[in-house]
Amino acid sequence: MPPFSNLLDLKPLSGFDWSCFNGNIATAVSYFGNDYLQAFAHSWTFSQFGTDPFSYDLLGHESYTYEDILKYANTDYTLHREISLPDALSTIYQELEAGRPVLVKCDSFACPWFPDNYHALHNTHFFIIVNYDPQTDMFACTDVSYMTHNYTQSVADFSQGFMNEIMTFSPRTSTLDLKDTDIDLVLLNIAKTNLGLQPQTYSIFEAMRVFADQFEQWYQIAVMEMNQFNPGAANKLHLELLYIIQSRMQFLKFVEYRADLEHANMQCIRAAFTQSIKSWSIIRMMYLKLYEPKANKEHIFNMLPEKIKAVAAMEEDIAYTILHMEQMRLLNDQLSPRHRHTFSTL
Repeated sequence: MPPFSNLLDLKPLSGFDWSCFNGNIATAVSYFGNDYLQAFAHSWTFSQFGTDPFSYDLLGHESYTYEDILKYANTDYTLHREISLPDALSTIYQELEAGRPVLVKCDSFACPWFPDNYHALHNTHFFIIVNYDPQTDMFACTDVSYMTHNYTQSVADFSQGFMNEIMTFSPRTSTLDLKDTDIDLVLLNIAKTNLGLQPQTYSIFEAMRVFADQFEQWYQIAVMEMNQFNPGAANKLHLELLYIIQSRMQFLKFVEYRADLEHANMQCIRAAFTQSIKSWSIIRMMYLKLYEPKANKEHIFNMLPEKIKAVAAMEEDIAYTILHMEQMRLLNDQLSPRHRHTFSTL
């Protein structure tokens, strides 16, 4: 078999670490263009938290599915289930030769970029194959979960861990008619929704404050679930705090892709969302310290709620800024030369 001409330049999308399936699919379809970001247009969310009844709900859960990502990415896909290893290898070679990445399902036992559990632990894992070198019989792989890029895996390792599923992709020739692509309208609708100003909506910022007030209780539930069901594994609250960061990163990318970045107000909003992502990252790092043996938990429990409330206030300011921008736009329209001429002739 002749060597393939080009290694696909497919770097893992930032913000998707630990997001094994959806993250790798988003990374794969990003190779065909940026339209996938439309799937994340409404990801600036937070679950509703009330003081009664007390329950452990999702926080920043991934509200999008891989079908959403693929639909908005204007990309067709084929999920090959129960495919034999020879047929899978043949399909992978054909897709790579055509310049298309392939998503595969494999045992992490056979993934050499897993330094701690390579040939040690068995877990279902997804990653992307981006090239094959017949001279070395090695695949080059991209894996968003571990943010690895062009990491090599022998075909022998792949064959040992292959779990009989692959997904192939092809860009559509027709363009999907997307609604709400006007960035100002998207921002306005989401801001109103998050402020609880739309029918049947609630203030996500008030929900953040309720969450902050009950943070120690959420932590105790997370610890109980972790110890009861999956000792030593990352717990739900840890992952959900990560999903909050991921959703805001993708929302920021969506704004950057769609908006007029020279506009002063838009620059302000972008900067605020960048700070929000940094703040949630600090909150998550503080949360992880709770699991360190010598952690000063009392200090963390005192600090974290105030930091969460500070982020809630900051994001609330973003929402009100967006509403203010719309009010100013309407006022400017009314005071435009065309309107002034109309008024002068009355």
